[in-house]
Amino acid sequence: MEFDVSFWRKVVDKSLAAIYITDESGKVLYVNDIVERATKYSKEEIYSMDSIFELAHPEDRKYLKKEFNELGEEGKFYESRYITKDGRVRYVWGFTAKFNFLGKSYIIGNWIDVTKAKELEQALRESEEFYKTLVEDSLTPVYLLQDGVMIYVNKAFEEATGYKREEIVGRNPFFLIHPDDRGIVYKRYVEREKGLRDIIETYSWRIVRKDGEVRWVTARPGRVTYRGKPAVAATVIDTTEIHNLNLELKKKGEYLEFVNKVMRHDIANAITAIRGILEIIKDSPEEAERLIPLAIRRSDYVFRLINDARELEKALEELKPINVVEIVKDVVGQFKNVDIDVKGENVFVRANEGLRTVLNNVLQNAIVHGGGKAKVEVLANESSGIIRVIDYGKGVPDEIKEKIFEEGFTKGDGMGLGLYITKRILEIFGGEIKVKDNKPTGAIFEIKIPKIKGEG
Repeated sequence: MEFDVSFWRKVVDKSLAAIYITDESGKVLYVNDIVERATKYSKEEIYSMDSIFELAHPEDRKYLKKEFNELGEEGKFYESRYITKDGRVRYVWGFTAKFNFLGKSYIIGNWIDVTKAKELEQALRESEEFYKTLVEDSLTPVYLLQDGVMIYVNKAFEEATGYKREEIVGRNPFFLIHPDDRGIVYKRYVEREKGLRDIIETYSWRIVRKDGEVRWVTARPGRVTYRGKPAVAATVIDTTEIHNLNLELKKKGEYLEFVNKVMRHDIANAITAIRGILEIIKDSPEEAERLIPLAIRRSDYVFRLINDARELEKALEELKPINVVEIVKDVVGQFKNVDIDVKGENVFVRANEGLRTVLNNVLQNAIVHGGGKAKVEVLANESSGIIRVIDYGKGVPDEIKEKIFEEGFTKGDGMGLGLYITKRILEIFGGEIKVKDNKPTGAIFEIKIPKIKGEG
């Protein structure tokens, strides 16, 4: 089937794509009907313009003229704006090319209006920028994790961990997690990314900052889609202070439980025994010489229990930087007529006056069981201040090395709760105590307490 020129003229005139023809100078020779409707200019007004560039947005004219002058028969795609007669800005995607007809060169082009698409694109861009700014400048750390690799962290995340973005993004981030928590955190992440954990959960774990400080964080991870693949995104808050407060409350609760037990059981039993002794003496005065020393020993035991409870209470006070050597020398100075050698360096730990009770109890034990001679060494490793109290007595048998720090353990009536209190105080400091053998004879009580951050 063949169509005449008038048919094709109507097809072009009624095309939904804007079509135009100009001469080499840009003078408009033809536009179809949609150009009139789109620009609000009549064809006569457009034909009277010096060039088609008068329709273009002023900011785009230089670019369009350059493209126009470089045109060949292969043509070029372009993106531009034009201004309608009533002043509205419209966006177009177009194609234009040069062609020859009857020995003359002409320019033919067409465009389609993409204003709605550009407006939607701009709205999406602004929305994306808005949310990106909201997340980026948030005071709350945010991260995006996919396939075990960190995709994104915000500024607050950098501040929380001490690591720069470039040190984290693109890496497996689980090195940040405290070794004791790493396994369960990784397991939950994998399950969530695979869709095996559908419910939104909030849970806590510890991180290790770049400077080595351990902090508690609480996160609310959720499964998202990023670039067509599942990922896990989360907001995080630092809950170290809350965990510390809970720990303090727990310690104080345990202290009250301990005091309650001492008052109700140990002291009550001792007072009952003293009362029984007094009643015997009342009925049988001749027994006084034998029983009064026993009553005095039981009374001394009560006073020691009360003193132990007071000393444990001291350890619940606020922790502060303590120079271990100064405390050691001060406590050692209170033991008169006892040979105690002190060696060491300045080491600062986070403790309080409870440390005096620890040293007093351990030194008292060393002197009693070490023949009146002892040695104290103060040293440090990367994380802890270390106090070693060395005696030269019979030592501690292997079968009771752990038991001597248990509540209620005694080798008679002498130590009361001393070593048990010592262990509890050190736990409050985040420390520990162990007993080892001293060669050839004796025992070494080794105390470790976390150093102040930044100490050498």
